[in-house]
Amino acid sequence: MDSRVKPQRRRRPRGSLTREQVVEAALQLADQDGVEALTMLTLAHRLECGVMTIYGYVDNKEDLLDAIALRGLADVRVPRPLPRQPAAVLVAWGRALRQTLIEHPSLALIFLSQAVMGPGIFRGIEALLGALSRAGMPPDTGLHAIYAVVIYTTGFVAWELPRTRRQPVSVYEVAWRREFAGLPIEEFPLTASVLDELPRVAGLEQFELGLAALATGLARGNR
Repeated sequence: MDSRVKPQRRRRPRGSLTREQVVEAALQLADQDGVEALTMLTLAHRLECGVMTIYGYVDNKEDLLDAIALRGLADVRVPRPLPRQPAAVLVAWGRALRQTLIEHPSLALIFLSQAVMGPGIFRGIEALLGALSRAGMPPDTGLHAIYAVVIYTTGFVAWELPRTRRQPVSVYEVAWRREFAGLPIEEFPLTASVLDELPRVAGLEQFELGLAALATGLARGNR
């Protein structure tokens, strides 16, 4: 008989978890390994509890992802006080949101896959609408301007992450050059002249270019 005894996996004592702890662990797991790697089983292993224990704190995967997104958004830090010009408010908002989406790379994919709502979002809207109203932009116009920036920033970060965040920029640059090297250069003289610029289309400069144009256009539309 085999005398070896399989060690029992340590389990967390019953009642020792909170919903906040479950959500925090899920956010860390999703950020580290990707949203696709986040399952109730992997989360249970991370928390050293049973899968059914997780369901005592969240209803289902959608509820968990919603909670993760709301928790991540709590890390958004806009400058205080906010600027006094509408375009500057929108730029500050976009920059702060992008930074948080980069710090929590799971969030952009969640926002693109499901609607996320909660008290924290309403508090953020209220604060931004207040700043925009003081700058002369009415609430209805301000709301659509806020979400124009949300949509642009979320989409940009989802574009940026696999190109220049999950791999070095140098790898992205080499990929562009490798693909172009197989083409007859005489057919693409203009593209050849900007080949050095192509790796920069998924970085900060490109983001700032689009954000500035968007914010300026939204502010002008308010006049």
